[in-house]
Amino acid sequence: MAMSNRTKIGIILAVGVLAGLSSALLSLLLLAAAGFLIAWGQNPKGVEAFFESLPLSDYSSKAFTRLNSILS
Repeated sequence: MAMSNRTKIGIILAVGVLAGLSSALLSLLLLAAAGFLIAWGQNPKGVEAFFESLPLSDYSSKAFTRLNSILS
């Protein structure tokens, strides 16, 4: 199974955080972003459906579209 660009970027981000654990808060935020990108790369419809079920779903839909165009 081929990995999507989002998954690759998430893995790179996670490895970078683990390699340079200098700030606990920064590391936590970057690991959360990496986990999000990995999950979104593996199951995009499921992640988008989850965020659309949360409040401000119209904003998250627009954000996913913009982020997808940036990462592609």
